[in-house]
Amino acid sequence: MPSYVGARVCIYGRVSTTRQAKNDLSIPDQIDRGKQWCEQSGAVLVDTVVEPGASATDDDRPRFQEMIARATSEDHPYDVILIHSLSRLFRNALHFMQYRHLLKRSKVAIVSITQGFGDDPAAELAIGMLALFDEYHSVENAKHTQRAMLANARLGFWNGQTPPLGYRTYEAERREGKSKRKLEIDEDEAFIVRKVFDLYLNGPPGALPLGITRLAAWLNAHGYKYRGAKFHVSNVQALLRNIAYVGVALYNKRDSRTGEVRPESEWVPIPVPPIIDAETFEIVQARLVDRRALNRPARVTTTDNLLIGLVRCGCGDDGCGGGMTTSTGKSGRYKYYACSNRARAGLSVCKGRRISMPKLDDIVTSAIEERVLQPNRLKELLSGWLDLSADATAARREALRQLRARQTAIEAGLDRLLDLVAEGHLTAHDDRFSRKYAEQTAQLNEVKTDIVMLERQLATSERRITPARLEAFAGLMRERLRGENVALRQYYVRAIVDRIEVGDTQIRIRGATKALEHAVGRFDAAPGMPVPNIEREWRARQDSNLQLQA
Repeated sequence: MPSYVGARVCIYGRVSTTRQAKNDLSIPDQIDRGKQWCEQSGAVLVDTVVEPGASATDDDRPRFQEMIARATSEDHPYDVILIHSLSRLFRNALHFMQYRHLLKRSKVAIVSITQGFGDDPAAELAIGMLALFDEYHSVENAKHTQRAMLANARLGFWNGQTPPLGYRTYEAERREGKSKRKLEIDEDEAFIVRKVFDLYLNGPPGALPLGITRLAAWLNAHGYKYRGAKFHVSNVQALLRNIAYVGVALYNKRDSRTGEVRPESEWVPIPVPPIIDAETFEIVQARLVDRRALNRPARVTTTDNLLIGLVRCGCGDDGCGGGMTTSTGKSGRYKYYACSNRARAGLSVCKGRRISMPKLDDIVTSAIEERVLQPNRLKELLSGWLDLSADATAARREALRQLRARQTAIEAGLDRLLDLVAEGHLTAHDDRFSRKYAEQTAQLNEVKTDIVMLERQLATSERRITPARLEAFAGLMRERLRGENVALRQYYVRAIVDRIEVGDTQIRIRGATKALEHAVGRFDAAPGMPVPNIEREWRARQDSNLQLQA
């Protein structure tokens, strides 16, 4: 067995439910056992990471991700991640193997207190089998739990998820020492539910009925809360459509893992006390259908929104930071970029701002032309690319070596994924496989692009980007930014801009220096090729790229 004398140890403790965490059923014991192991092994405990109420079937765990980031950083403060058993780290064989390989590359070992393994091929086989068994055990447990919860719902009991607004749970009876709960009306919240339905049907006193957007704004402006949170279009719409308010709550409507709606035959109705009468509810549903955009005459759709998706409300502290979407005035004659939070949730969320669409398009296009696409400015921004000193060349060779190692590691990871499919542990249609394969393929493409760029820089001792080439590149970009083809203009704007912040007195444009390097590098080889947007902040210096005045 390996020696761990002097090894720096991080203990990782996890339980699956917040109820377990609150009752101290497992985590304190895991930590105590870990401390005992450190004392007996002569190891040094340097950190303890606790993850209460987190499933081990995926890696969407904040504390876990922080621990992995520290463990694989350049100074990697850990030599060992200590767990009570392999299932505390993962109940997903694919994720376990991938993270184990990642940690091994940083010379960080995963050690189980209750499952001792060596470091020979037999140990590798045993670890892989245990990881698969833990995943199988987790899936089987989930099936039995789901079966029990479905039976509980069919008996009319509530399974513990958050009740709809207007309801709370109470203990209806106890069976075999277990509390069986049902829903009852919470009058403080039910008042808000009735108010929402009334405002949608009748409107405030002396006013017309409110649409969903104006209804959310009205509720926020008058101090109503959705369990402490603001009302938005989404939760108002969901509230108006929830049939629980006429006496039937639905269980098992969605898959809790994927969020997908299950077939209606699998839904389980649970009787609950009604808050809204059936006639009112049906009138509201009919009005919701009538007001759907698909059921109304089509409006003229705009396809010339050059900056949509890039514009944000606020520059510094004078806005909410939300996205700005298309708004129109005078029956569509005028077009604006307007704060989506203001439109969605009302004045109490953001005072809002809007700016003429042609005006902002011209400001941004002119700024790119004048402050980025000038040969001298490009030369300054691309100084790292143009640097031909010995130090720069050595740094590029080291970066290239690391990128090639990264490419090899990613390709090996993809091979392991395919092996898992070939061996029958996963299928090509498995969501986990598809998601991980797509992530690693995207990373591989990015790494390959960076490798090509560095290889071009190192291919010759002469400057690959001459002043004449910079001028030609700038000219082409200016031409495309002012062209007739809006889709092409959008493409070229996004090649070098990834965020535009609109404030009361200034507009800030953010872009990517590395994207410029890729753009010029690809222009060198084949003009018009796609340009990946990788890094932010080409606003490298305030003195040479000041914030624009609106």
